[in-house]
Amino acid sequence: MQTILVTGGAGYIGIHTVLQLLEINHQVIVLDNLCNASSESLNRVEAFTDKKTIFVEGVIRDRTILELLFSKHKIDSVIHFAGLKALVESVEEPLKYYDNNVYGTLTLCKAMQAHGIKNLVFSSSATVYGDPVELPLREDMPTGRPTNPYGQSKMMVELVWVYTDQTIA
Repeated sequence: MQTILVTGGAGYIGIHTVLQLLEINHQVIVLDNLCNASSESLNRVEAFTDKKTIFVEGVIRDRTILELLFSKHKIDSVIHFAGLKALVESVEEPLKYYDNNVYGTLTLCKAMQAHGIKNLVFSSSATVYGDPVELPLREDMPTGRPTNPYGQSKMMVELVWVYTDQTIA
């Protein structure tokens, strides 16, 4: 059994991942600010599986919360879903997206590094391929030039992991 931190774990993809992790008997810690989710989803998953999660309401940009989480729990891996994701909003408010998606992920990575956690599953986006020259997209295709700040923020995070000694899945 591993202890896994799921950032954005109360959101749509996060909650389904939490459900699967609980069903295979992992201890799950969820960090979510509930801006696009509800803690009620976690209550339903816990009722369905008859297993508990540890829920912390907060943002990945808050190093203090991350330090408390990593100090209090022996976390083996992080699955990172926390992020803003609206394409149109990202064009209207690009700095908000870079701050949350890039700076937030950097803050998370620094906290992970300080606690010796090297396993991260990052939820990226097909937008990192830009305007594709062929479809369907495949993961072995080269990334392109994202056409919006949301996609650019996802690409920036991918590049951070390429140029560090971290493990990415």
